[in-house]
Amino acid sequence: SLLSARISCRQPFWTLYVPIRVHAWGLAVVASTNLAPGKKLTAADLTMARLDVLATNGAFLTDPRQAEGMVLRANVRAGAPIFAPLLDLPVLVHRGDTVVLTLVDKAMTIRTDVIAMEDGRAGDRILVQNPDSKKTVRAAVADSGAVTIRLDQSRENF
Repeated sequence: SLLSARISCRQPFWTLYVPIRVHAWGLAVVASTNLAPGKKLTAADLTMARLDVLATNGAFLTDPRQAEGMVLRANVRAGAPIFAPLLDLPVLVHRGDTVVLTLVDKAMTIRTDVIAMEDGRAGDRILVQNPDSKKTVRAAVADSGAVTIRLDQSRENF
C-alpha cells in the first residue's frame, strides 16, 4: 500500500512529503506450479509462501486443506496466492449418471437407483428421475454418486 508521510521542521520552517510503502507479511497458500482452470487441487499443487497481506486485501487462504479437493475456476501461476473465490467444490454427480437416492423419513430409510438429470456439487439440489416411473424430483447431492431427499422436509411424491 503506497502512502505519503509528512516530514516537517519548525526552525527553519519546511515541509516534505515522502512516499512510503507499508507491508504486512503473512503466510499464504500459493500454487507450487502453474495450474489450469478445472484442475482438482491436491497437496502437491499447493505450498506456503510469505505474502504481503495489504497487497492482496487479505483474501487469500492460510491453510492448504482449505483448497485440497477443490476445483480451480481460473489459471493460477506458480507462486501466486490461492483465493477462495477462485475455488469450486468438485462435481460429485454428473448428468446421466445412475446414482443412489436415499429417501429419509422419521420412521424409515429407502434407497433406490435414479438417473441424474443435472450435474451437481455437494449440497446442490438437482433434478433426478426414477427410471421406472419417469417421475422427476429434486434431491440434494450428498456424495459422489449419492443424493438425498428428507421426506419430512419435502412434499414431493416420487
